[in-house]
Amino acid sequence: MKHTLSLLTVLLLAPLAGLSAADGLVVYPPVPGLAASEHYKVRVRSASDGSEWQSAFAWVTACKNIEKKTDAYFDHLAGWTHTYVNFETAGAVEIEITRASGQPIHTAAVHPLRKASACFIKDGKVLVRLDKPCLVAVDIDGQMDGQDTGKGYKGPPIHTVSIFANPPLVGKPKPDDPGVLTVKPGETPPSDGPWTTLYFLPGVHDVGLAFPLHAGRQYYIPGDAVVYGTLSNRKWGDGHHIRIFGLGTLSGSRLKHPKYVAPAISEKEYGRYRPIEVIGTTDTRVEGITIADSATHSLMLVCPYKAGHPNEVKWTKIFTWRANGDGINPFGNTLIEDCFIRTQDDSLYVNGLGIRRTVLWNDANGSSFVLSGLPQLADRKLVVEDCDVIYARAKWHHWSGGRVFNMRGEGGRAAGAGVIFRNINIEDPRPTLQQFFICMTMPEPYSKDAEKRAAGDLSGILFQNISIAAPSVLGEPQILWGQADARIRNLTFENLTLAGKPVRDPEFFKTNEFVDGLIFEPSAGSKP
Repeated sequence: MKHTLSLLTVLLLAPLAGLSAADGLVVYPPVPGLAASEHYKVRVRSASDGSEWQSAFAWVTACKNIEKKTDAYFDHLAGWTHTYVNFETAGAVEIEITRASGQPIHTAAVHPLRKASACFIKDGKVLVRLDKPCLVAVDIDGQMDGQDTGKGYKGPPIHTVSIFANPPLVGKPKPDDPGVLTVKPGETPPSDGPWTTLYFLPGVHDVGLAFPLHAGRQYYIPGDAVVYGTLSNRKWGDGHHIRIFGLGTLSGSRLKHPKYVAPAISEKEYGRYRPIEVIGTTDTRVEGITIADSATHSLMLVCPYKAGHPNEVKWTKIFTWRANGDGINPFGNTLIEDCFIRTQDDSLYVNGLGIRRTVLWNDANGSSFVLSGLPQLADRKLVVEDCDVIYARAKWHHWSGGRVFNMRGEGGRAAGAGVIFRNINIEDPRPTLQQFFICMTMPEPYSKDAEKRAAGDLSGILFQNISIAAPSVLGEPQILWGQADARIRNLTFENLTLAGKPVRDPEFFKTNEFVDGLIFEPSAGSKP
């Protein structure tokens, strides 16, 4: 057992490197016992000449037709679906998308726009080329791009689709490997025992509420398996060197929202309903899986900053449909890279070790980047970079949520120094609200209660290469709003653009007397 644990530790810490195109394309078969999407079919092939098309299993997650007041699903999204496929590739691929009904598709657009080298319609089908692994959505017939789906939307349910071209997954176990315990569909897996890897075999599994995680273990969900339930450790100190990985799905769709559980539970017990919650964790990796229909916050790796012992969330996809369906909170010790997050509450809390190359999408209530927990860093930088906000929609108008950069009168203490937002592409053509809503105190008409952040200035943030495709469809102003004991000072905006035009005037923002020292600079190498 000691020998196996040592090998596991090496595996957990090994970088995702040394792969070549020879690793090829891996397309998973259908999930036994699980219905495929009724809306789209997807095929994929290597971009090499002469390669054969392979059918990819079309997963689907749906917003249930349940009123928000009974299980927290957003009623105006009832019946909406998101179809997605997961496969592995080390090189360029071509993807074909068709309607399952056989009806032709007329237009399509890949988001983020910069991720596809080609997207066109041929014979009523969408053909997309991706030159390297990436996570994208494909808007079909302008369902998202061509109409406002935020406040006031009364149209039919919208059916969206994503292509998840993952890099080859390192360290995939085999059922007969030493230390591997396989779990058949319908079996109740043991939470402990003489194994180091729990392997969910192809099919449908249900581990129930708060299946126990333990230190030094792997939990593998392959691309042809779905696991219903939640995963968590309940003991501080038993949450290190854990790996949860694979291209399968962890689903919360069989769980009620914790607010509507009977008999009622306290908020302290909500953690059991989070798809993944690991407390006191270091050296833990969540990699490749899809988290669908979270009952509440999706992914929490709870730990303060510990140099040299990072947690990592990579190539993870999240879909939520309910109130409190947040994405990832990295706390102080988690690095987030190459993720796709579509949530109906907040997507990301800006903290941790950095956020890179992540795609963000909100429909109802959430903010892309929540700033209330921003740190002030003396020994390192926190960089959020190369991220794409493809849709920033909202159900409501005058309230504190939504937006892209949001500080909604919450939190406290000095913050901002050492924080950089770099290469953030906000490409939604029809955003419901403004992109900047950095409010230390909540002004009217956005709040009648004047929620107020605790004392401590926000200063020193660099916003570099921020591209905004379009302003709020409701005409909402960009807002920086300080307070006497929590001022906003010395923010630098380098190469901020709106609809392709540079922004260099402080009047771009609506401010109060507690905001000063705003700096606008052109991009490096451009003419003033």
